[in-house]
Amino acid sequence: MACQTVDPEQEKAAVETTLNDFFNAMEEFNYDAMRALCTTDFSVYETGFDHADLDGLIASVKSMEGANLNITLDIDKTEVVGDMALVLLQFNAAIESGGATMNIEANENYVLKKENGKWLMHYCHSTHLPNKNDKNMASLHLLKVPEDKSIDTLLDALNNLNQAIAEMGFWDCGYTVMKVVPDSNDEFNYFIKGNWINQEIYDAIHDSEAWKTITDNFPEEASSLMDDQIYLQVADL
Repeated sequence: MACQTVDPEQEKAAVETTLNDFFNAMEEFNYDAMRALCTTDFSVYETGFDHADLDGLIASVKSMEGANLNITLDIDKTEVVGDMALVLLQFNAAIESGGATMNIEANENYVLKKENGKWLMHYCHSTHLPNKNDKNMASLHLLKVPEDKSIDTLLDALNNLNQAIAEMGFWDCGYTVMKVVPDSNDEFNYFIKGNWINQEIYDAIHDSEAWKTITDNFPEEASSLMDDQIYLQVADL
């Protein structure tokens, strides 16, 4: 009986089909379909994230469920050696929410593995590229929290806002709270930075129903800590 030969071009096409199907499932927030296209030991390393398994990636995608996700893949190279494949590509995701769009561009490489005759996602490494629409827009808040008061209520309220912002799809935005280094300033002891990327995204977040619901019910104890703050907005020159 003659040995069956594998057509290299057909194998490459099958590898790329798995990739495209995976991201089509991601766009539709179809997590079962994503799982069906991955090995059990799938992992991802990308700028700012190190997902040891698919659950970590799915958790990030779930945070964008309120948004419209549009992903484009520009494949540069596909190589197949036996039951392993390597794909190099340029990744672009447009996350639309509340009339604003956040773009993610990255150079990525994927390792796929053939199991039981089916190509599956096995590993991804992603290097994010600078966001062309990032104007470094931020809000800065300098606070003096009295020694007899706790900042915990304010931290909880800001965490609620950060969660709502992530659920809109703008997971790269939100608040970071830092403590002023002792003896560097006598007037303030906490610094809060709100990252908004640009005016369009700032407006979409602050005009959203989720934002208004949380801020309309902001705890009085947290609000009082910000009464005497110094507040300003900054952006690139």
